[in-house]
Amino acid sequence: MFEECLDVFTEMLKNEDNLNLKGYIPADGSYIIVKQDGTVKNADINFDKKTKETRSLICTDDTLLSDICFYDYHSKLISMNKPIDSKKVIHSNNYLAFAVKKESIVTGKLTEVIIDNYYDTLKNPLEKKYKKSKSKEASKIYKNFEEKYSAVDGELLEKCRSWIKQHIFSIDKLINVDLEKKEYLKIFFEVFEVNEDEKDIKNENRELFIQEDNRYIYPNIYNKSEYIINIQKGLDKDRYGLPYYGINMNDKKPFLKIKTRKVFIPYLLDMKEALLQKQFFEYLMNLASDGKNNVYVDIVNNKIEAYGDKEEREKFAGIEAGYYLRIQKGKELEIQAQDNLVNYQDKLLLNFNYQDFFKMNIEKYPEYMKDIGIYTKRTDVGKLINNIFFSKYLLTNYFTEANDISVKDSVLKRVIIIYRNVIFDWVYKGIDNDFNKVVNKFSLDLIINSVVQGDLLNAIKQLNLRWSFKDYYREEGEKTMKELVSDIVKNINEKMIDTTANSEIKTDDEYYYAIGLFTAYLISLSKTSKKTHALANPILDSRSNRMIINKLETMYKKYNYIIEINKLEINNLYAMILAYTISHEDIVINEDMIQYGFLRGNILYNNALQ
Repeated sequence: MFEECLDVFTEMLKNEDNLNLKGYIPADGSYIIVKQDGTVKNADINFDKKTKETRSLICTDDTLLSDICFYDYHSKLISMNKPIDSKKVIHSNNYLAFAVKKESIVTGKLTEVIIDNYYDTLKNPLEKKYKKSKSKEASKIYKNFEEKYSAVDGELLEKCRSWIKQHIFSIDKLINVDLEKKEYLKIFFEVFEVNEDEKDIKNENRELFIQEDNRYIYPNIYNKSEYIINIQKGLDKDRYGLPYYGINMNDKKPFLKIKTRKVFIPYLLDMKEALLQKQFFEYLMNLASDGKNNVYVDIVNNKIEAYGDKEEREKFAGIEAGYYLRIQKGKELEIQAQDNLVNYQDKLLLNFNYQDFFKMNIEKYPEYMKDIGIYTKRTDVGKLINNIFFSKYLLTNYFTEANDISVKDSVLKRVIIIYRNVIFDWVYKGIDNDFNKVVNKFSLDLIINSVVQGDLLNAIKQLNLRWSFKDYYREEGEKTMKELVSDIVKNINEKMIDTTANSEIKTDDEYYYAIGLFTAYLISLSKTSKKTHALANPILDSRSNRMIINKLETMYKKYNYIIEINKLEINNLYAMILAYTISHEDIVINEDMIQYGFLRGNILYNNALQ
């Protein structure tokens, strides 16, 4: 799988050299570019995280943004575990850059000794850094780099060191910078004169940055220097190692070692492959930093599409064959989920119709109708599931550890933990296996929970969505839910006002609807100062018809002193319930119709939604 993803990425690189730079997002902070003549230009950069839908990079001087992104990308550490500064105060990787947290300047954590050690290491990395490695292979990689390119330019390095020592501790006097902010201060040096009319000259600074970046990357690209082996001694092309990106193996993770082999390292890559893997993980990190957590790798068309959870997918219908990655930005890139995709379609084969089964008063509840309508995309239906069934708590908790889910409602939390993986697979991977049965299971629990908590408007919206799914998955020839309930409501309404006293319930569905309707009416009679819909629990929790009738009779006796003797509709309703014999005592209780009758009854009798 991973090799195929890298193949697609390689093809993309052929068409876009600056693929990683194109989406690169520098860390929040103040950025300074020191020109060859000693003048400085600066800008503050902040990534607007207020809304995930409209993330944007804010730079106080857009003319510097391209250079800042380039210099920052080519001077960052692979990891804080692979620093140039052993004290980990300075976070850059070459002498043309100097990156520190502002608080390190304010608190005195940054000292001249640390600065000198940083530049001394960069001036002679072979002696100061790589000869100390447990493996000689890292030092050999560095030696080969010097032979192929050049040694460090000591004169340029000393100029950069001198400027930093002269200005860093009084940087706020040189430029307008707020050192109290908990963010970065990064300084980049352009050591060659920049002539805007001669782009090739300007590229000298960039070429030098790339060279010095590679000087750091090559010896550090592997996980640990002792995980580098040379298959044929002396042949550089036969040097392989465990790449840093993709697996983090160390002494604390002995289970990653394959001890049945002479070479215990899980897998080995040569330098070219390791560098490609680094680029790919950086590309994914750029996407994750931009909130694009859902990555689709199309191995047929050699392209990668990425989207945020709430992002519209106007140009994305799906992929014929490929892979799905769910990524997240942490201290390092996290791949939270991955799967093969075969003919994944975001566009639904059958449009989903989210319907209104209650005909609410729109003037009183304008928000009620805003989601009603036709949905053509799987991800849009996923938003409905998140917003209506899960009160917007599912989307942010797909991959949260169970103990860390900050949802106080125990029922909602339990349903999230049990069903989130199946819902996620349906929405983002197109896996349909028995999804209708899963919705049928969890939706009823959530509706009952909303009723018990007294959130009847939400319960109504949830039942609308539940029944919309029932229609979506109904067998050919079956009645739609709207046809079914329309007949039931019409029949019961007519029988409730029948003065002949000959009316009777004809079907089990009518019977359970009538029970819900009558339960709502009885609760509306309660005189308790704090009326809650938990009063309906005895009916909602009943597991047999006999139990329902017993509980209903108990409730009726409790409130019948209020019911007027000439209340025709109510008397007829209760009489029909008592007179009906269900088709079989062991029949599964139709909780849907009880819920529907109960919620309609609240609209009619209780005014509980006002």
